[in-house]
Amino acid sequence: MQTITIAGVLANNAEECVDSSSRKYSRFTVTCESVDKNGRSHYTHYNCVCYVPGYEKLKTNDQVFLTGKFSAELKLNEKGKPYMNLNVMVFQASDGFKAKERITK
Repeated sequence: MQTITIAGVLANNAEECVDSSSRKYSRFTVTCESVDKNGRSHYTHYNCVCYVPGYEKLKTNDQVFLTGKFSAELKLNEKGKPYMNLNVMVFQASDGFKAKERITK
């Protein structure tokens, strides 16, 4: 198993879902920023599934720290161009600043 720990912000509001066994979970995308040697920002997006209760109310730009099982799959879009899906099955999470709490200057 590959485990990953990431810190980032939600790219979308968390969506509350129910699986085929009637268990509730939340689904959301986390965006992580990194800066290259030239000072340019790059963003990586992770599709997350989280059975930890309490995370279904997260909103866009809320900060999260999470650890989970990592998987990646190469796919093709409708034009045949490849893209990578990065997925995390979250087993530990904690939230950071809420978007509405952050003060921008």
